[in-house]
Amino acid sequence: MRTIRASEISSYLYCQRAWWYHKTGVPSDNQAEMAAGSDLHFRHGRKALELSCLRALAYSLLLIALVVLAVYFTNQLF
Repeated sequence: MRTIRASEISSYLYCQRAWWYHKTGVPSDNQAEMAAGSDLHFRHGRKALELSCLRALAYSLLLIALVVLAVYFTNQLF
């Protein structure tokens, strides 16, 4: 007995004919659009990763600036 995955159920519920075509190995007619969509998703994922890294860098620099400021004011008091 083969395992049925949630993505397969989702695909079947979305479009039973497309699910059947995929199951029988019939190639899709819109290969160019699918390739463009995959490329778009890849570029979006790359940009999201870059932005997450930049946010982490910004928080790190802010923390460093606060520590330097605290040290500066501590030295001014004593």
